[in-house]
Amino acid sequence: MAWPTDGRGRGVPPRSADAMSEEEFKERLIDTVVRTRLAMDAGYAFPTELDQAQGRLYHATFLQHFSYFAWKFPSWLMEVASRCPYQDVRRTVIEDCVDEEVADVDADGRCHIDVLYEEAEACGMPREEIAATQATPIVLACVHALENFSRTLSWQGGFAALSALEIGSTKEAVTLRKQLLSETQLASGLSGRDSASLSERTGVPAEKLVFAAIHAYKDQFHGGGELKLLLKYGTTREVQEEMLWGTKASIEVFCAMREEIDRIARTTVGLPPRERIVVQPATV
Repeated sequence: MAWPTDGRGRGVPPRSADAMSEEEFKERLIDTVVRTRLAMDAGYAFPTELDQAQGRLYHATFLQHFSYFAWKFPSWLMEVASRCPYQDVRRTVIEDCVDEEVADVDADGRCHIDVLYEEAEACGMPREEIAATQATPIVLACVHALENFSRTLSWQGGFAALSALEIGSTKEAVTLRKQLLSETQLASGLSGRDSASLSERTGVPAEKLVFAAIHAYKDQFHGGGELKLLLKYGTTREVQEEMLWGTKASIEVFCAMREEIDRIARTTVGLPPRERIVVQPATV
């Protein structure tokens, strides 16, 4: 007797009559990721009014409070993998977790959380201080919400919720973002968190400031593979709608968390909370 859901045959589950076509679902998924991310990305540029000492403190504090999310993210992926019967999904999740938890060849064999610790240390904050940091209530609530998505949604919905945080770096998402925003909006949305810009603003060598750059690079591949799997296993209208809901909700939660972390880091260097910028995308 087979289990109710058995993926050993490695076949694609049948697509129900009410399901969106793969192309329509892909279009809605990418649109949801990009339009939801616009609010998240707007106004989060590295503060330009800081001197290099303040820049190091701001950046180290940001990483300090972001570390709680970075530390938990792989466990949420593994929660999804533990409930998914399909080997190709589990393999993709495991490959992502190896980069996060074990060793990433593109990070000189370091795992991503160690890259974060070393970058913060280069800015003057000891690893022990980061590891002992208690999450603020808002950060904790956001982290718990993301963890709940991985546990309480279907494995497909949970996978979509987590993948949404990486799909924004894919070619499809970047292309749509360029279509929606003017050149001025695109320029104003640059975060200033690339290695070269961070080095200029903190005085730390660029090769020690690669946490954001590594994730932006690897998310092109992780997110691209995840996108293909979401399209493959989104085979009923109900599952597709749950995936879209999880996608939007997780990005919104991540946005709230990152806004709180930015507020903490700005307060540490004597800056007021950032004004929220509303981005008005074009109609495509």
